[in-house]
Amino acid sequence: MATMIVCPVCEYSQDVGFECDVCGRDLSAVLGDLGAPPITIEKMGELEVTIPDRVGEVALEVVADLEANRAAPVLDVPLDVTPDLEASAQAPVGDVAVERIGDLTDDRVADDGVRTAAPTGAVTCRYCRNVQQAGTLCEKCGMKLPGAGVTGPETRAPLSEWTRCKACGAPAVVGLRCTDCGQLVPHPDA
Repeated sequence: MATMIVCPVCEYSQDVGFECDVCGRDLSAVLGDLGAPPITIEKMGELEVTIPDRVGEVALEVVADLEANRAAPVLDVPLDVTPDLEASAQAPVGDVAVERIGDLTDDRVADDGVRTAAPTGAVTCRYCRNVQQAGTLCEKCGMKLPGAGVTGPETRAPLSEWTRCKACGAPAVVGLRCTDCGQLVPHPDA
């Protein structure tokens, strides 16, 4: 099962994440049971409360000696043209004949067998030499893996195996390292 989700705003298809990589939209509703990332709100005890719980009715008092200073609305203002000012707008160009280049093609050159294909399959971590099938961070040491060998979504874990990382709140696969912060993600019940 593929773990791709589609942003409801910009329709960008991406791996599981709690916000869209393109427009930044919160994707908690799309993730279903994972919900929004946990947010802890801590109240600061040393701050003074400036607004009491109930203010009550505030009496409105009109100042009798205050002058009304509202000006009359401005209707039409005549346009003042400066005669010596150079006009910066150019005259319209009109129709320009476009000639096609005869020997230029817009199709792709046939494959001659010399091109190097993008690597697929297992990726080896350059730091600890761990070999793994998918992901952007090493499951053993947490370092970033080379991006060229990252496999497609068909080898990733299904959405049912994803949970929130307890360290950073990003979606992550249980038992592997978080792809955002590199921490090992334990089972949610642990």
